[in-house]
Amino acid sequence: MTTTIRQVAAAAGVSLATASRALSGSPAVVESTRKRVQQAAAELDYNPNRLGRSLVTGSTGNIGLIFPDISNPFYTQFLAELESVVASRDIGILIGDAHEDSDREASLLRQMATQVDSLVLVSSRMTDFQIRTAAARLPVVLANRQLEPGTPVPELLSQIVIDVDPGFSAAIEHLHTLGHQRVTYLDGPARSWSAREKRASLSQACARLGIDLSILHVEKPDFESGRAIAQHLDPATSVVAFNDQVALGVLSTCRDRGIRVPHHMSVVGCDNSLPVGLAWPALTTIDSSSRALGALAARAVLDPAAHRTGSVPTRLIVRDSTAVAGASAR
Repeated sequence: MTTTIRQVAAAAGVSLATASRALSGSPAVVESTRKRVQQAAAELDYNPNRLGRSLVTGSTGNIGLIFPDISNPFYTQFLAELESVVASRDIGILIGDAHEDSDREASLLRQMATQVDSLVLVSSRMTDFQIRTAAARLPVVLANRQLEPGTPVPELLSQIVIDVDPGFSAAIEHLHTLGHQRVTYLDGPARSWSAREKRASLSQACARLGIDLSILHVEKPDFESGRAIAQHLDPATSVVAFNDQVALGVLSTCRDRGIRVPHHMSVVGCDNSLPVGLAWPALTTIDSSSRALGALAARAVLDPAAHRTGSVPTRLIVRDSTAVAGASAR
């Protein structure tokens, strides 16, 4: 016979509503009560009926996550860390993939809004108005995105960002130290907040060090777009890519063209998302701390009042895809 939440509540000596809140991770339940309810649930082998719980408490026990492209390892790492943080709280996760389409993202948001208690919008491509409208209805965690300065921030909105400046500044300083005087940045999607932040950081660092910066836009921030745009790259330069997927495509086309990396061209990726050994040569990259971002977003879901804002730093990881400018001639 299936165990009900009423039986769990009775075994723990609490009300039905308290048992439901304890199992959903509500911060309104004291820790001693939560542990007592969780122990009773484990002893009774209780598996929650989310529909029944929502009818009793008005809570679905679910959170919704919307990504621009779930195939990107940056986002799968984010998801893995968030899931590990909320796993013990009996929270269901609904996932949507917008495929880099802001209209599809808005549609997914509307579909999820009635099925979840809160939303996590990762690298959202929607407008500030759309995000603020969503946060007027239910709690929203905005990860790797921030509203424009001066825009009123709804009470139910948390903003968790990546501080790109340390890593991107370090990348330009690294290339400058190696003697590179030209950098090409392979830019991300037009609606990407992080792409804009990366451009600004690179522009400031290049201006400070007297490096010539050119910017090329990729169609999509993926491997195939990296391969395509690398057909037009001048070997006498260094390249910083929007993410590791684009950088991996650049490395692939460089091999096809007979361009030796790093002897003819230095390449820097971003995210530190590739398994060790996948890129050849090993990719110098900017670690965007996607797992740390996922953990911080999870804490904002579980305790919004304590995590309205937050940021994670970036850092440069030097590997084998960068070398002294003109190294092949030495």
